[in-house]
Amino acid sequence: MLPLRMLGFLMLMLSLCDADNLCPTDLNPLTLDPPEVIYGYEESVVVNCISTEDNHAGMYWTVGNTDHPVEYDNSSIQVSLSNWNVKAECKINLTGTYECSKDLKITVYKNPEMVRVFSARSVPIEEETPFELQCDIKNVAPVQNLTVRWYKNNQAIREDSFPNPTKTPVNESSTFVVNIRREENGAKFRCEAQLDFGPHGPQPVTSDTYIVALHYAPELKSKTEDVYVDEADIVTLNCDAEGHPPPHFHWTCDGLNILENTNNLSITVITSTACNCTATNYLGRINRQIHVHVIPKGCPIVVTPAEMVVRFGDPASVNCSTDADVQQIGWEAPVGATSSSDPAVTWKVEKLEDWQITPLCFINLKNNNQCSKKLTITLYKTPDIVSVSALDDGPMVEGTEYHLNCDIINVAPVQKLKVTWYRGNETVHTDVFNETSKVPVDVSSTLRVTPVGDHNGAPFICKAELQLGQNGPETDTTVTSSPYMAVVHYVPVFKEGTYKKEVNLGENVIIDCSAEGNPVPEILWTSSPAVNMKNITWGRQKLIHITGATSTHAGVYSCDAINEVGRVTKSVTLTIKDKTKEVSSTSKWWLVVFIAILILILLIFILIWVHKQCKKHGQYSFVPDKTNEGSDIPMTPSNGVHA
Repeated sequence: MLPLRMLGFLMLMLSLCDADNLCPTDLNPLTLDPPEVIYGYEESVVVNCISTEDNHAGMYWTVGNTDHPVEYDNSSIQVSLSNWNVKAECKINLTGTYECSKDLKITVYKNPEMVRVFSARSVPIEEETPFELQCDIKNVAPVQNLTVRWYKNNQAIREDSFPNPTKTPVNESSTFVVNIRREENGAKFRCEAQLDFGPHGPQPVTSDTYIVALHYAPELKSKTEDVYVDEADIVTLNCDAEGHPPPHFHWTCDGLNILENTNNLSITVITSTACNCTATNYLGRINRQIHVHVIPKGCPIVVTPAEMVVRFGDPASVNCSTDADVQQIGWEAPVGATSSSDPAVTWKVEKLEDWQITPLCFINLKNNNQCSKKLTITLYKTPDIVSVSALDDGPMVEGTEYHLNCDIINVAPVQKLKVTWYRGNETVHTDVFNETSKVPVDVSSTLRVTPVGDHNGAPFICKAELQLGQNGPETDTTVTSSPYMAVVHYVPVFKEGTYKKEVNLGENVIIDCSAEGNPVPEILWTSSPAVNMKNITWGRQKLIHITGATSTHAGVYSCDAINEVGRVTKSVTLTIKDKTKEVSSTSKWWLVVFIAILILILLIFILIWVHKQCKKHGQYSFVPDKTNEGSDIPMTPSNGVHA
């Protein structure tokens, strides 16, 4: 065995001998286009290998363990990405002295087959109890490029990544611990799996929405209530309790059980009574007391006005009077309460800002009886904002259904609200609301629109009007949105349809084609080319101009109007008339007529001559001669017969 020093010396000598076969890094002439590929599994990509050195002994590709044929110009190859660890390398032999190579950076990916969010907890979710949501991502690669984003009610709340270096498809999961309150009941969670490759790569895959159904004990808005009704009237008592699961209700009135499991109880009252409601679910129970006060019939109270409509924050003033002999008259109310021994008393408030207020005017009669009447008040507030927006991105396309949303912010009472939609000056939809809330709320109205071309540029407006009846204010309670200008893409429409055109031989001809559409259509003529024919663009018109039309220009000219929505076609049939032939044909007809007239005149003359000759035939003819008077020569008949 050689000593270690001798062995190192021999290895150094071998490396120096092979130095000419190494490719200097700074002299590598190879460039790959593209230098890096990011493609889906089982796709293929073409890559070019380009050399800046013309003097070489050949270039070739090595894919996996396979060498491809040598080429002496730039080399290209189609790489099939059906192998998760596929490798490709371009090589060049420079004049036999050394060989250079360039590796192609390849990333093969597979977008998730499925993304699913669920709760691993099978029991009901209770308030303030943490529970875990899990997002499963099935069959994705490469996982080190995977990012999972969590959303709560469309707001991003968490992001996960995965350090696993494997290149082949795997299943991954992301978990998220949630702790929500009852006011968040119905919260919507979803997760989104994204393979991040910078500007490259596929679109994210989103799970279905997981809606949290939270269980909580019954809750009352108020624990006690006083109700005033006229004697023998039917009154409906509301337990006003909410819970999940919905609670069971049990009623007692003056200690007597009432077998009705409902949150609303209707009873007929003769005397004042106290009712108790118990709302129960498996998480707890809660009680509510309602005191029903009976007002004797014929209570001699006059409230003026009996009903009021007041704008929130405005002053209010109501008079209560009686003609009975009373000990006391007064108003019961959270604000403005007052009393007097006079037969009339006024309830006044400088700023009415209590949405639940129901003032009660009462009288204490001298016979120790008491009666009262409630004032019905409608406190209203016009919307702060009324606005129209589109729920769908981008311009509308003719024939496709879209949704416009009208948001009405901070309005009360909503049950008096009417929303009217307009397209231009045309009413297209109205909405009313069945909610019973007295306090200001935000509501929305949705308009379904299936646009046509005529809707392009049309303003969509919604008007929110509080219909407060005959006691309402004199001022207008309508708030109108700004117009939403519809942008509708529609198929082109020709200003003039298919037609025929007839011109004389040698005349100049203009055939026009114009169409309306959005986007603005491109106009294309289809015709045989000719020297004396030109295509001219005039604004949005596309013209064919023919100088000195000949018979070769006759035929059908086809015009297409095209935009991204569709394509329409019309045609123009061009006929060329020969004016010379037409004139010649007319002259021939006139010549025929002239000859016919001459023949007719000649026939008339012949008939007249024949007629005259017939009249002379069979008559004597003589000429008296005065010089031969007394001559004895007898006359001879003209027909040659002797007498």
